[in-house]
Amino acid sequence: MGGPGRNDQPNLDDPEVVEQGSFVEINIVPLVDIMLVLLVILMATSTDIIQAGLAEGTSFRVNLPTGSRSDQVQKLTDELLIAVLEDGSVILDGQDLSIDELRTQLEQAAARKPDRLVLVQADERAFHRRVVRVMETAREAGLANLAIATRPEQ
Repeated sequence: MGGPGRNDQPNLDDPEVVEQGSFVEINIVPLVDIMLVLLVILMATSTDIIQAGLAEGTSFRVNLPTGSRSDQVQKLTDELLIAVLEDGSVILDGQDLSIDELRTQLEQAAARKPDRLVLVQADERAFHRRVVRVMETAREAGLANLAIATRPEQ
């Protein structure tokens, strides 16, 4: 049988023994890395797609009417965005407000800065009477710098 110098276990340092006796395993680390990268890309682009459908600055969907591009308002950092939804709801800073609550909020804003721009983002299907009421409320509160948001004609 075996002599004193003979080892019955295979020598794992010998490449031929290791190659013959080992199983080839699939390395899934690169696959997981690629899937994670794709997941990050999907998350980043889906956020942009969702934000494109929302009224800018309000987080509510407003279908703006088309309008002239001749009198464009520059994007300001301290403008008040008021959204008037299709059902007549009035949204300011993410809060659904009644006309009286809106008046209170606008009076406080006018006390801080009376020349602040009020940008009304009215849904194209909102009643004109409601939009006019919101603008009158802003004017009565002391904010005379008013604008209506539209999307450019295509």
